[in-house]
Amino acid sequence: MTILHLLWTFAQLSVLGFGGGKGIIPQMHAEVVGRYHWVTSEQFTQFYTIGKLVPGPTTIFASLVGYAAMPRNPLAGATVAALAMFLPSSAIVVAFDALWQRFSASPWRAIVSRGLAPAVVGLVWSSVATISRGAPKSLVAYAVAGIVTLLMLRTKLDTPLLIVLAGAVGVVALR
Repeated sequence: MTILHLLWTFAQLSVLGFGGGKGIIPQMHAEVVGRYHWVTSEQFTQFYTIGKLVPGPTTIFASLVGYAAMPRNPLAGATVAALAMFLPSSAIVVAFDALWQRFSASPWRAIVSRGLAPAVVGLVWSSVATISRGAPKSLVAYAVAGIVTLLMLRTKLDTPLLIVLAGAVGVVALR
């Protein structure tokens, strides 16, 4: 039954992920941690982090959740979760693109885009709050998060460099 739950859960999340994958993180957490208990909150945050580190969309970490959800057949779990996460939304985007292009001169396009922008920002911030649930709770972890945030906002340091530096601090200080 888990394979059907994976398929249904990630297909639903796929079609809800407008504005980018970050918008579905709170709902994904509620489903895979709270409802089905496929992973812990800490694992969810670790998988999300891995999803940020590999090329492609962050939501590729759904395959890691699927892998963990089916310990007897982890490759099937990973495959089903990944396909369910990306196929429904891809089909909708292809279909919707024709409609979007058809109304390219309509003033409603700009109005819809401006109206959705605040919702997407809210979804991203709720994702930050959700991911933080699984983060280490220590003074060092909070200091690293604060410093990285400040450096991202105040400097032009590349994100990969900040990730490597924060990772190095984590390896040394959070063992």
